[in-house]
Amino acid sequence: MDINDLHPPDDYSHRFFIWHEWIQANGPLTSENVFEYFATSMFYDKQSNNQVLRMQTMHTGVPIKDEAAELRRFIGIEFAVVHAQPPTFFVIQKRERLSPDEVRPLAAYFIMNNRIYQSPDVYTVLSNRLLTSVSAIQNSLDILRQHRPDYTPRTGFVWPITDPSVAEAQNKRESETSVDAEADSAVPQEKRSGMPKKQQNNMLLMHAMNTTAAHSKISFTASFAAQNTDNAGPDTPVTTTIRSSATPAPMSQETGSKVGTPQETAKGQTIGTKKKKKRASLAPPPAPS
Repeated sequence: MDINDLHPPDDYSHRFFIWHEWIQANGPLTSENVFEYFATSMFYDKQSNNQVLRMQTMHTGVPIKDEAAELRRFIGIEFAVVHAQPPTFFVIQKRERLSPDEVRPLAAYFIMNNRIYQSPDVYTVLSNRLLTSVSAIQNSLDILRQHRPDYTPRTGFVWPITDPSVAEAQNKRESETSVDAEADSAVPQEKRSGMPKKQQNNMLLMHAMNTTAAHSKISFTASFAAQNTDNAGPDTPVTTTIRSSATPAPMSQETGSKVGTPQETAKGQTIGTKKKKKRASLAPPPAPS
C-alpha cells in the first residue's frame, strides 16, 4: 500500500475554514446549501465528479434534482453529505467511486458552528498518540536519571521509599519551626526579655553531676586512707581523719615550729643517750658492806 494512501500530502487536519460573509449573505446552513458552502473551502477538489456535473449544467440553467443519482454514472473522486444536523453539525465524505454500487472512502470532513474541519486519519491519530507517549516517557526517564541514587555493589540502585504521611508531617514541623523562628526574630529585644523562657529538661544533667561528685568523694577518701596507712610506723596508732573536701587544710605555724624533721629528732636521741652514758661512768662505786 502506498504511503500517500495512508497520509495524503494535502493534509489540512491542523487548519479549519470559515467564511462569515457567505453565512451573512445566504443565511444559516441547511442540508440544501451546505455543499455550496463546502465548495468554497480549500478542502474541495476542483477536479471531482461534483465539479464536472456542475460545469455540465452551468450553461443549461436546469438545476440538478437528484445529484446522488447523477454521480452514480461517473467513476472517480466525489463528495457526498452523509450526515446532516442543521444548522450546527454536518459530515461530508470524500470517496472514490469504483462502480455504480461500490465506493471507497478517502477522507471525512465535518462542519461545526460554521467551521469546516478535516477529520484526522488513523495514521495521524496513532502517530500523534505514540509520539506523545514516547515524549512523556522520555521526560520521566530524564527526571529519574537526575535523581538516581548512588550505586553500591551489594544492593545496586536502591530508591528510597518514604511514606507520604511521614513526609507531610516532617514538612509541617519544619514550617512550624521556621514560623516560630521568624516570630522570635520579629519580637523586639525589650519585649523578648519579659517573655517567659521555655522550660528545659535538666534532670539528666543533674544526675550526671551528682554521680561525678559521689565518685570523686569515694576515690579521694580511699586514696587518703591508704597513704596514711603506708606512712605510719608499726608502733604508731592509726588515727585518720577523713575530710569531706578534696582540698587539704593549711598547716598552722605552731605545729610547724614544734615538729622537726626526722634527722633532727634522730640526732637529739643519740646525743641524749651519750650524755647518760658519760654520767653513769663518772659516778663513784658503791661502798663495800
